[in-house]
Amino acid sequence: MSSEVTVTVSGESRAVPHGSSVRDVLKHIPGRDLVAARVNGKVVDLTRKIEQDTVVEPILVDSPDGLDVIRHSTAHLMAMAVQQLFPGTQVTIGPVIEDGFFYDFAPKTPFTVEDLPKIEAKMRELVKADLKVERIEIAREDAIRQFTAMGESYKVEIIQGIPDDTVSIYREGDWMDLCRGPHVPSTRYLKIFKLTSVAGAYWRGDEHNAMLSRIYGTAFATKEALDEHLRLIELARQRDHRKLGREMGLYLFDPISPGSPFYLPKGTIILNELTDYIRRLYHRYGFDEVVTPQVFKNELWHTSGHWENFREHMFISPDPEGEMTSVDTGPDGWHHGYALKPMNCPGHTFIYRADKRSYRDLPLRIAEFSRLHRAERSGTLHGMMRVRSLSQDDAHIFCREDQIEDEVALNFQMVRDVYGALGFERVEFKLATMPEQHLGTEEQWRMTEAKLGNAMSRNEIAYEINPKEGAFYGPKIEIYVSDALKRRWQVATIQLDYNNPERFDLTYINSSGAAERPVMIHRAILGSLERFIGVLIEHTGGVLPFWLAPEQVRVLSLSEKVEDYAKEIAELLKRDGYRAHPDIRNEKLGFKVREAEIAKVPYMIVVGEREAAERSVSLRLLRGEKSNAMPLANLLELLKKEPIPA
Repeated sequence: MSSEVTVTVSGESRAVPHGSSVRDVLKHIPGRDLVAARVNGKVVDLTRKIEQDTVVEPILVDSPDGLDVIRHSTAHLMAMAVQQLFPGTQVTIGPVIEDGFFYDFAPKTPFTVEDLPKIEAKMRELVKADLKVERIEIAREDAIRQFTAMGESYKVEIIQGIPDDTVSIYREGDWMDLCRGPHVPSTRYLKIFKLTSVAGAYWRGDEHNAMLSRIYGTAFATKEALDEHLRLIELARQRDHRKLGREMGLYLFDPISPGSPFYLPKGTIILNELTDYIRRLYHRYGFDEVVTPQVFKNELWHTSGHWENFREHMFISPDPEGEMTSVDTGPDGWHHGYALKPMNCPGHTFIYRADKRSYRDLPLRIAEFSRLHRAERSGTLHGMMRVRSLSQDDAHIFCREDQIEDEVALNFQMVRDVYGALGFERVEFKLATMPEQHLGTEEQWRMTEAKLGNAMSRNEIAYEINPKEGAFYGPKIEIYVSDALKRRWQVATIQLDYNNPERFDLTYINSSGAAERPVMIHRAILGSLERFIGVLIEHTGGVLPFWLAPEQVRVLSLSEKVEDYAKEIAELLKRDGYRAHPDIRNEKLGFKVREAEIAKVPYMIVVGEREAAERSVSLRLLRGEKSNAMPLANLLELLKKEPIPA
């Protein structure tokens, strides 16, 4: 064996002794700036030995990969602190998540937020101790014996599910945990962190398993980055759509129908305005709206593939006229009973095949806003963001093979129209590829993935791959927007489907007179309207665009003497199509203004005796000027200038 190997760093190659560590190879980079490295494409610890010719790329602390290493290592630091403070607590899993990490524990008593400062203090002690972090590989059976002796039953269960003969253990002082890594070289690298919250979580996400205590936290490369993150967390708390929805009187939730919003009059205005806007786009882009049934026989879901791939998310009932009175959710249960529709696509295939179709009839674009129902687990429900009852701006396009790219491009333009009108400046794209559970062949999937990728490339759209996240019937383009709090939300989707036309035997007559399969494109621009409303409320802090504001103008009277004038202005504005209301209560102006601000009314019109005598108003804006006197006619001209998307 040669005593030297060749390493390539930043395009430059050199010989180093065989068995050198990654840290030795990258010793020109200052200590805390370097936390790990990528060796021949794989992220590893700095202590990893180099035993063959290798390309080494440094991973710096403030890079995305570097932050992942810092956060994963901080999760271990937290687990070590927890077990020192609360003996007898078992550890389970502690992954990195977006903007932070969590660790699930099985303590004797569930943790509370009051425990977090104590845990943080212990973590800081461990940082100062500068404990070396070591990776050790041991036989899988030895690991099972060690963790069994430690009383770590959850870790034993995890190890038993690992097929490899060896597993990796990380030690920090006399504490150890099962982990693949990589981790920082020592605890002194982990100075910038914050524990943020606690929650309950079922083991392996299954409500039939034990309830664990989950502690969330985050870590950054600099204190400034952490402070900015904490500022955004506090802003997110203030903008929580559940809080603002109550204050603005938009919607409510009740245990009588878990996960299903009750839209109040003002919330219904937002829902209807969004729907009407999308309907105007449908007219422009050539979509026809349809309404299909809410309930279908389960044989439909068997044909579509939902029974095999989606039935755990469906509300299923027996046939009220059948012999079976119980629900059969087994593989063969589709022979009986009904289900509420979780999606519109299977029903739209019946509209397509209601008539004989020619190649000249295509593309056929049909859209639907009907309510859908999905049996989400109670633990996943979250205000408007995760519901059981929802509506979508759902559409399906049946087209010829040669029309696919044009139809996808048309929907790209709709995405630009909608998100530009709604104030989302940054739109990003991903291509979600074949999941583990899917219909069709791998060859077919690779072909359809390539078609969607080509459509984005031809429209000069940069995109990332989201592996194994396609729908079970076809790959999809996922479209993300970033909100005012720098969070990314997946909203629109465009999906290409060859399976449903095959399974429902859809055909059209081509130019040669032969029967041919159409291609089906599934498409939603806003996606779930409930979820989108939640995102929009948090993005804007409830200060919606004028055309979406449930109450656009509130007229505030200063005394009983001007009540009639206040009501006159409100009626005048209503006749012009504005959502206006008079507030003529016998309350002080400051109280009325404050209530209008909480309701996020964009225009507040104050009228007193002088304004009534002069046929004028004093205008207060929710965002902007607080006092601007003007003739009533000028107010009307000002309102006419408010943009409404066509």
